[in-house]
Amino acid sequence: MDEKKTKALDKIREEINRIKDKKARVLFFVLDTKGVASGSLEYIYKLAKIAENDGYDVAMLYQAEKGEEFVGVEEWLGKDYSSMKHYNIASEDFEILPSDVLFIPEIFSNVMNQTKKLPCKRIAILQNYNYMVEQMPFAAQWGDFGIIECLTNTQHNADLIEDVFPYVKAKVVQPYLDSMFEPSFAPKKMVINIVAKDKSDVNKVVKPFYWKFPTFKWVSFRDLRGFPKHEFAELLKDAAATVWIDDDTSFGYSALEAMKSGSIVIAKVPDAPLPWMDNGDAETMKNCCLWFDDYNALHRQIASVVRSWITDKVPEEIFEEAKSTVEAFSETETKTEFLTYLTDVFNARVNEMEILINNIIKKENENEQGE
Repeated sequence: MDEKKTKALDKIREEINRIKDKKARVLFFVLDTKGVASGSLEYIYKLAKIAENDGYDVAMLYQAEKGEEFVGVEEWLGKDYSSMKHYNIASEDFEILPSDVLFIPEIFSNVMNQTKKLPCKRIAILQNYNYMVEQMPFAAQWGDFGIIECLTNTQHNADLIEDVFPYVKAKVVQPYLDSMFEPSFAPKKMVINIVAKDKSDVNKVVKPFYWKFPTFKWVSFRDLRGFPKHEFAELLKDAAATVWIDDDTSFGYSALEAMKSGSIVIAKVPDAPLPWMDNGDAETMKNCCLWFDDYNALHRQIASVVRSWITDKVPEEIFEEAKSTVEAFSETETKTEFLTYLTDVFNARVNEMEILINNIIKKENENEQGE
């Protein structure tokens, strides 16, 4: 066997040893939301932290052009996440090795294309199917970029991606809800939190409510946009009710967090209802929330909640259903699922490399015998 092939085999064995010694890196490509809280980004950072805490070498990759500031997640997710290793691959030298695994969110179809010649294992992360549809070029699909595996947050998304790309193997690792979202022992205040993306949605809730129900001017509303996560959690615990509006949600984190905090959730039915919202038949919505389709109905629902709360007549069923719903999103289960998945990915990678070594040796032996 010539020196070139010997060096190639040594390099492959070196990569196998990196995986077995847990020195192979787990890389996540992330979007800089410029300090704006994002459930989708939080999901990625939480997976990264799970891997890091288990001893993996984890790094977050991003692209920021010269003069562009990377804000990161410290303002809303905290220093525990922002202090993780970050690399700007637009300006820093960062070598990606065959033993590494790179996770790429669905919005980065351009990155999937740009990285298709990298030697590492690449896996897509799908949380919002609509984002993928918007970002993918016409007549292109993941297979064109060499993407054949996907990590996703719901079985619904797994079914969607396997329907359009049957060759993609999807693995579901559901998100978990932080322990900071727990009911407070202190009495709640008659405050109505509003979780919405736009100020216009907040105005649609508050102004007509006071117009229609002037006797309830003593009821306070609170816009929860822009708060850091720990403050957001405290404000959910503090309020009697929370109005949640997110038409294009991919999971509904804030609604679930409000339920876990013991707040009565008044929720607008999103464009695509999520699995946790119904009873399995996609027809009957769970009583974990008070649901509405239009704002005219919402104002009367808020008034009804206020009356029930001040007279202590809120149906216990709402709290029981909410508790049952959020119990499904366990941190322990998410950790187990993701770490098991990582183990399977790396084991499969070792198997591929060992097969490659055996094929090279076999071919070399056949060549020698032929001589």
